[in-house]
Amino acid sequence: MSNAWETTEDDVLNVVHNMGKKISGDKCHEILNALDHFKIECEALQATDPDPCDSQTDAAYQEIRRQIEEENLL
Repeated sequence: MSNAWETTEDDVLNVVHNMGKKISGDKCHEILNALDHFKIECEALQATDPDPCDSQTDAAYQEIRRQIEEENLL
């Protein structure tokens, strides 16, 4: 993995909270370990917006949410 984007527990917590849920630290760590980090990084780096930081974060969070929902991680 490169240093361009790294998914953290804070990212997982932000996505889960945006989904209207609350989770424990252990569950957050479990979800983080289950995610496809390469796919999240790729999505973040493909984002094109005048403000690359916001764009990358939005794209990464969308991918994190997609994976959480698709894999029934909650």
